[in-house]
Amino acid sequence: MNYWRLSLAIALLVGATAQAAAFEADGCEKQRQQYPAEWNNTSAEKRLFICESQAGRYIVKTGATDASGRTLMSLVPFSRSNSGEIAESTENVLRIWLDKEQAGRLRDGKYFATIVRKEDSCWIRGNMSEDIVFLMDNKRPPEDNPGAAGSFYNKAPRFSVVGSSYVSCERAK
Repeated sequence: MNYWRLSLAIALLVGATAQAAAFEADGCEKQRQQYPAEWNNTSAEKRLFICESQAGRYIVKTGATDASGRTLMSLVPFSRSNSGEIAESTENVLRIWLDKEQAGRLRDGKYFATIVRKEDSCWIRGNMSEDIVFLMDNKRPPEDNPGAAGSFYNKAPRFSVVGSSYVSCERAK
């Protein structure tokens, strides 16, 4: 019986090692080539939502759709002047390719969640430890008991998140 367990453990170890060796040496470069050469240039992309909180501010934008039907999404950091004017950052843009269904849900402002990548991200066998979760839920259900405790009184409050920070997302004008 112990021989059987030892054989199984060795087989699993060999299988895991074979999978680890399967990632090509230039795999990270190949992943990066799927994105625009000028990572932080989002000037040709369309603004969809403005997401803000005390922890951060992002413009949600969509770019070109490729031949396979994927649409590029970007989260662009921005700042506001005292007069309310938005100045987009030219660094630290977060990006991801969305399939057709995801792109539609995002454009419609429906519940949407994904992980966005930094320019130097390399997703090797699912390791996304330094990448950021983006979740947007713009549904605004009525309060269970209007006036009693505010919008967070609902049994299942709706909210949006970038990383570990709550943000409020409004459709761009």
